[in-house]
Amino acid sequence: MPDVFICHASEDKKELARPLAKSLFNAGIDVWYDEYSLKLGDSLRRTIDKGLANSRFGVVIMSPNFFEKEWPQNELDGLFAKEKDGEKTILPIWHNIDRNDILRYSPILTDRYAAKTSEGLDEVVMKIMDVIVPSESHKTYTGITASITPSTIRLHSGEWAVKTPLRITNLGIDPIYSLQIKLTLNPPNLNSNTIDVELDHPTTRINEPVSFATISPNSTLLFLKDKNGHSCLSIILHTIEPHTSREIQVAGTAKIKSSADIKLWDFKNKPPEVLRKGGQIAFPFSVPENVGLQGFALLIKRR
Repeated sequence: MPDVFICHASEDKKELARPLAKSLFNAGIDVWYDEYSLKLGDSLRRTIDKGLANSRFGVVIMSPNFFEKEWPQNELDGLFAKEKDGEKTILPIWHNIDRNDILRYSPILTDRYAAKTSEGLDEVVMKIMDVIVPSESHKTYTGITASITPSTIRLHSGEWAVKTPLRITNLGIDPIYSLQIKLTLNPPNLNSNTIDVELDHPTTRINEPVSFATISPNSTLLFLKDKNGHSCLSIILHTIEPHTSREIQVAGTAKIKSSADIKLWDFKNKPPEVLRKGGQIAFPFSVPENVGLQGFALLIKRR
C-alpha cells in the first residue's frame, strides 16, 4: 500500500511534484507518482484509481494550474470521498497561491492547514513526514531527511531516574556529516548537572566556555540557554551513514520531576573542515541563529 499519492497539475511537475516525490522516495516513503508508478500500456484511469484507493494519504499540490485542470480536481474528489469515514487523507500544499485564491477556487479547502512552498521544499517534506510517521520527529535539509524518536521524555520522577534511549536515523541516501539534537529541559531552570547522556562512543567531559574547541570526531555535547532562557542540551553527532541509526541514552540525575522536549535542530550534508594540531582533531561548530547564547556550561570530547 503506497504511503502517499501525489496529486498535481502537469505544469507543476518539474518545479515541484518531481523533486517532492524524489525527496519522499529517498526518505523511504512509498510514493504513488505517475513517473514512478505508470508503465507503458497501463490504463491511466484504472491505474490512478487504484493508486487513489490504496494510498494512505493524498498530497495535493494546489496551484493556479491545479484549479484550471479537470483531471487533478477529479483526483481531489476521489480523496474527498475517502475522507467520508472521518480519517484525514488530504495533505494540501499551497504553491504560488494564497488563502484568498483558495477561497475563490474552493471555499471548503480554506479551513485545511496547508504546507506552503514559499517556506521551502525541505519544510514541506518535513511536515509530510511528520504526518506519515507521527511516532518520529523529522528534519529535512537539501532533500535529505533524518528522524528521531521519541520526541518527549521523562528525565526523573522525583524518586526514580528515568533512562530513555533516543534513536536517530538518517533516512536519506547520502551521509549526514553533522547533526544537532536539541533537548529543551523542563522545568526551564535546570542546569548541566541534572541530566546524564551516554553517547554511543567513549567521551571525556571538560568545562570551559567555548565557541570553537577540540571535539570528538563522533559526538559533542553542549549545555546552553535558548532565547527564552530555557536550559537546553545540544547533542552534535558527527557522520551518520545513509539508512543508518545511532542511539544515545538520556537520564535525569536530580531528584525533581523533570522532562525534555526533543527535536532535530540542524544538520550538514557536506563534510566539515578537519583541523589538526599536536595530534588533536578539531571541528568548527555553530548554533542555530534563533538561540540567544548565554554561555556554554560544558563540552564533551573524545580523545
